[in-house]
Amino acid sequence: MRFVGAELILPDRIVPGIVHVEGDRITGISPGIQQKNETESGVIDLQGGYLAPGFIDLHIHGGLGHDTMEADTVVFRKIADFHISGGTTSLALTTVSASNEEILRVLATASSLLGKALGGARILGIHLEGPYLSEKKKGAHALNSIRPPLADEWRRYLDYAPLITQMTLAPELEGACDLIKALRQNGVIASGGHSLATEKELTAALDAGMNHATHTFNCMGTAVKLGPYRIAGMLEFALAYPEIRCELIADGKHVSPTLMRMVWNAKGDDGVCLVTDAMGGAGLPIGAKYRAGSENSPMAMVEEDVAMLEDGSALAGSILTMIQAVRKTVELVNVPLHTAVKAASLNPAEQLGKDNELGSIEIGKKADLVWFDKQFNVRGVWIDGEMKYHNRNI
Repeated sequence: MRFVGAELILPDRIVPGIVHVEGDRITGISPGIQQKNETESGVIDLQGGYLAPGFIDLHIHGGLGHDTMEADTVVFRKIADFHISGGTTSLALTTVSASNEEILRVLATASSLLGKALGGARILGIHLEGPYLSEKKKGAHALNSIRPPLADEWRRYLDYAPLITQMTLAPELEGACDLIKALRQNGVIASGGHSLATEKELTAALDAGMNHATHTFNCMGTAVKLGPYRIAGMLEFALAYPEIRCELIADGKHVSPTLMRMVWNAKGDDGVCLVTDAMGGAGLPIGAKYRAGSENSPMAMVEEDVAMLEDGSALAGSILTMIQAVRKTVELVNVPLHTAVKAASLNPAEQLGKDNELGSIEIGKKADLVWFDKQFNVRGVWIDGEMKYHNRNI
């Protein structure tokens, strides 16, 4: 199979080129734009559009009214089917703070799906967001489900360590550093989030292995005074340390364009991971209502470009797709397209330790590819060299 007529989005530039695929792998990259010969077979003409590596979403709760907390393989398939239409080829289904039994049920249900594409995006694993969060920075998480990290509980989660991509926790909680060490020893991303931690606590968490920041700026404490002195909060700490990659919900609502620009200026091309943090409201019409997580979670409602708790007290995740996050990053912040795509592909692949297989158009990597046009319409998506989505409406 050969992809022609496209501009290739590479990590550091965009160039006209031809991509050769055999089976599930990229086997060659040639310069120039070749036109399709109608007599040739196995040639796909991308009509002057872009060919990008498949997008990798580290933080996604649901879509089309469904949520990861339903712990149902049919639901997981529906979520994966929806998000592939936004160019996502790999995703981490994300939980919310819930009972121990609910979280274990999600892990058990997903355990047979690791690395599989259920017709839609590939399931990379489970991102545990909570339940070890700050009550004062809970966001849309149910207060009665938030609790301190007790080893007898989290060790049961780590029985599923190969399935867990990431855990979001508040580093200031007693016992958090022991958990962070255990996460890193098991190859899991340790992410600070929903936190009021200050510099001393964060330094200890960094030393323990914290290497990620969940939805930067959102539910995140900032600088405070300690006596006569000003010290960093979670936000400043995440921006300051290169060891920490920062998630960014690039919808222009969770984080304003100026704040988005601040993240890019602080972290550079390598330090940002675009995420959707999409909830069940993604793909639903304005005014639609859904439950923001588990059965104990509050109700939320879709508004224009964003979702809110029904009472208006907090944002309830986003309704983004990854192609929209890439587009808004380019349009609102003037980030170069290849850099925005890198933040949606190679950066998260590196964070997961999967950049030998995923995240860029390179010989030997999986043929996970996204074709989109100059208006950011996703036209086609391939996973392992097989077309999984084709937009026939354009």
